[in-house]
Amino acid sequence: MEKLKNINYFSVDSVDLREVAGNGSRVIDADDLSVVFNGKPSVSPFLREGQIYQLPEPRLLLVISGEADVHLNLEQYHFNRGAVVLTSPDTILEVERCSDDLMVSGLAVKESLDVDEITVAFASARDFEQLEHMLYIIGDIADRDASRRDTLRHLVLAMISSVKHIKQATENTSFTTLPTRGQQQFQRFKSLVNKYCEKERNIPFYAQQLQVTPHHLSAVISRASGHSVMYWINRAVALRAKVLLRTTDLMTYEIAERLNFSNPPTFNNFFKRETGMTPKMYRELPLDEK
Repeated sequence: MEKLKNINYFSVDSVDLREVAGNGSRVIDADDLSVVFNGKPSVSPFLREGQIYQLPEPRLLLVISGEADVHLNLEQYHFNRGAVVLTSPDTILEVERCSDDLMVSGLAVKESLDVDEITVAFASARDFEQLEHMLYIIGDIADRDASRRDTLRHLVLAMISSVKHIKQATENTSFTTLPTRGQQQFQRFKSLVNKYCEKERNIPFYAQQLQVTPHHLSAVISRASGHSVMYWINRAVALRAKVLLRTTDLMTYEIAERLNFSNPPTFNNFFKRETGMTPKMYRELPLDEK
């Protein structure tokens, strides 16, 4: 049985949110959701640059000030004031850089909620102010009467709907931001890789899922990203392996089996090729070097 460690398994139930959010923040922790206002990741002892985190619950974050460079499920983003981020369950987060003045507000939903993909939008000042207002209403109700679960759920769903509307409206108002067919296939491909990488690491599988030929898929991904199909598959598997090495007490052979490698030596060779070190070496690194 897997034994989860708190470090880097970033569930709101496994950390002290007040410690994560930092001094000066406001934290409301109810049965079904947690709300944070004016959290400061740069002063948190938990969130560190260069680290990988698994976010089990759906989250909706508003960037109030500052900036950050992160990867969410393989895709790189730069966030600053006005950025709105909706993550799906079990999102993999890599933190590259956070400015000292980075401040975020947001919520994490503990109950089951159908969020099937990551949504990142850059809101206008008016839309962003409206989202902040909605978040304050949710936080106020959760703080005063958390038993109003249906009300809170509907408000959260309304906020999520607003984020998706902002995303769609932003894309539709600027021709230059509309994704090409190749970029759309690339996004769908990355979603599939994130979903199936633990079991599937061959090009024909993903080509079949996208209803194209393997040759076509390889060409499209290369043009859209500058990298090969196998680059993205291997990167996803290596990230998943790092998460398992960091957040569980699974033996290396158990991780190899879970990630569908034929035997532990094959997994060891793969991990060393992708990261420059063996799984054992990675697991034994000091926390601030991983």
